[in-house]
Amino acid sequence: MYEDMMKDMQDKMKPVTDMAEVNKSTAEKLIALQSEYLTDLFNSGLAQMKALTEVKEPKAAMELQIKYFKDLEAKLTNVAEKEIATLTAAKEQLTEIVEKSVSELAEAPALTEMTKFMQSTQEKIEEATKAFTPEAAKPAAKPARKTTAA
Repeated sequence: MYEDMMKDMQDKMKPVTDMAEVNKSTAEKLIALQSEYLTDLFNSGLAQMKALTEVKEPKAAMELQIKYFKDLEAKLTNVAEKEIATLTAAKEQLTEIVEKSVSELAEAPALTEMTKFMQSTQEKIEEATKAFTPEAAKPAAKPARKTTAA
């Protein structure tokens, strides 16, 4: 019995664990991309500084800097595209998990019974509320009497 209960709980928690796994793998990919980028940024920065110390003319130094920043921009764009692709893939996986869970939940018999219960309770509350409205509490108005003028 205990094993059945644990298996049932694991089955019910599977979407949550799947989502946690997607989040974990996505975070690992993003961290790896950022680490790779920062390492490359540091190494290219050192190489740029070394190249600039060897240049004697300001025009050549300016050209080196322009090339360095263009390369840096290309690398940053590449990393950003990879990160966006990773996040988009994770979003699609999470959406799929949620949609599957919701569709399974809608098919659950307990949910149907709960919906019926909630609807009947709502109807009873509305009936009880009508009895306590000011219109229900007022006595019926008496018809007006005709008076004759003397």
